[in-house]
Amino acid sequence: MDNSFFTLFLISNILVSVIFGIIFVIKKGLKKQITINTQYYISLLSLLVLFAPFVPLQFIEINTFFRDFLNVGVHHSSQTDIHSAATMTETFLQNGNWQQNFSNSIEQSPLNMLDSVFFCVWVIGMLVILLATFSSILRIHKIKKSLKVNVNRDLTSLLTACKKDLDYHNKVILAYSPLVKSPITFGFLKRYIVLPFDRSMLTDDEMKSVLLHELVHCKRNDILINYIMGLSRLVYWFNPIVWYFLKEMQTEMEITCDYAVLKTLDEDSQLKYGEVILKFASQSKQATPFTASEISSSYNQVKRRIVSIVNFQVETKRQKVKSGLIFTSVLVFIVASIPSISVLAINKDTHPFSHQHIVTKDYSPFFENLTGSAVLYDTKMDQYTIYNEDESTTRFAPNSTYKIFSALFALENGIITKENSEIAWDRTLHKYDKWNQNQDLFTAMENSTTWYFQHLDKQLGKKKLQTYFEQMNYGNKDMSNNITDYWMDGSLKISPVEQIGMLRTFYHNDFSFDPSTIQTVKDSILLEETNEHRLSGKTGTAEVNGQNIDGWFIGYVETEDNTFFFAVHIKGEKDAGGSTASEIALSILKKEGIIKSP
Repeated sequence: MDNSFFTLFLISNILVSVIFGIIFVIKKGLKKQITINTQYYISLLSLLVLFAPFVPLQFIEINTFFRDFLNVGVHHSSQTDIHSAATMTETFLQNGNWQQNFSNSIEQSPLNMLDSVFFCVWVIGMLVILLATFSSILRIHKIKKSLKVNVNRDLTSLLTACKKDLDYHNKVILAYSPLVKSPITFGFLKRYIVLPFDRSMLTDDEMKSVLLHELVHCKRNDILINYIMGLSRLVYWFNPIVWYFLKEMQTEMEITCDYAVLKTLDEDSQLKYGEVILKFASQSKQATPFTASEISSSYNQVKRRIVSIVNFQVETKRQKVKSGLIFTSVLVFIVASIPSISVLAINKDTHPFSHQHIVTKDYSPFFENLTGSAVLYDTKMDQYTIYNEDESTTRFAPNSTYKIFSALFALENGIITKENSEIAWDRTLHKYDKWNQNQDLFTAMENSTTWYFQHLDKQLGKKKLQTYFEQMNYGNKDMSNNITDYWMDGSLKISPVEQIGMLRTFYHNDFSFDPSTIQTVKDSILLEETNEHRLSGKTGTAEVNGQNIDGWFIGYVETEDNTFFFAVHIKGEKDAGGSTASEIALSILKKEGIIKSP
């Protein structure tokens, strides 16, 4: 079965940690080659890695909008259509077992249950971090309520001069608050620079340094970056490497801010700027809200900032060129890494599909509370009719629909023949009485007897099967799991549109199997024959913990002058087996006039 989102999220976390490790090594090894700003920009760029698991790369398709637009106003099936199709389905049921859900039940493993426990722990952890976040926002709210807007003209003039030095023209509200002991900047849309009430602790030059520092934060939109880092802590609270990365990034943010200020100051003022940072570091004991930027910081951060201030040098042109090349290389590395850590891309294996003639129709009334897709191919018109394009190109385990090809491969290799296809029951009791007896190809196909086709696969061998999958391009061609279960447990996967392709390949014998082999399989999957048409096909059901959660019905209808191929796939928490999929398929075939009610 498919891996859960959280399992894949944990896997992506390992990849995220590895990528961050590589970036740490690059930054440390090339520290002398790149500028302070470049180190911070690399960290800023690395934030993309944290959001990569949630990027649904497989959904990024330009044509989707236009196809949806063309599908506006599509006629919905009437209740009369549905009722009539249901009556027709009952008539078909009287003629055979093919609509019954014969499948092996898969029990949910303890690992899946453990996965659910981990998921709950993750959510609880996020709630705890969210409470801390609300506490931070509440503190900012209290500070905002306590503000006293600055009316000192000299200070206003100094603020204006500092904005001019930085070429920053947006409005900033300068105010005081008794709740802060160190200058602080906050506000996403409206920017506030808040100073302590006691101004006497700062000279005019020191006040200039403070205002320059806080204005740089405003100009660079560091408040927005703080929000993004806060969101990252919320999602990745359990990953110590991410926390270390964000801590380092916070320090780099302050150091680059210091550098921007130092560039505007003379040498004497640069040293005094360092003294201002030390002064407020000794004053402020309260943690800075993540939604704000504060000139003071932790001891280790202050230590690194002071060292950087002492060693301050304007970057050379050569250093800037090197930094640009290294940054570009890291950018390419990160962009190339994103698809490999996208949970949604990993979790949804898709098949790229395009065709000259595609018509989209809305068959949703037939699906009721189930999700799924339907694909219909008209041979004469060379046209695909598709309901739910995204699902139609998404790969799922083929389940019993694969038995068509299991029979084909076994017949082609002489493991069975049309006249001699019986395999003795080994006396193992199965939950279906029809499985507890000797089987030939026709009874095994009718009863979807799983043990019969598992026996054929074992006789053929994994290597030979893999060769066939590669030659015929069957779905994802993956049979890495056990040879008895790979077509049921999510190893081998195929999409509805690929099912149509495989049926067409089989029907027209495009891979030059023995014609008698093709005909024998066709005879084994013949379900209904009337004066107007011949219906052939195979259902498939995935049963987990006693519930049918995944169903297929694939096949073709031969009329006097045309052949129509179809594939219907459904998903649901229950009642989503092959029999339900066949009812939906027959309803669609009836609606399109391909088969008629008796």
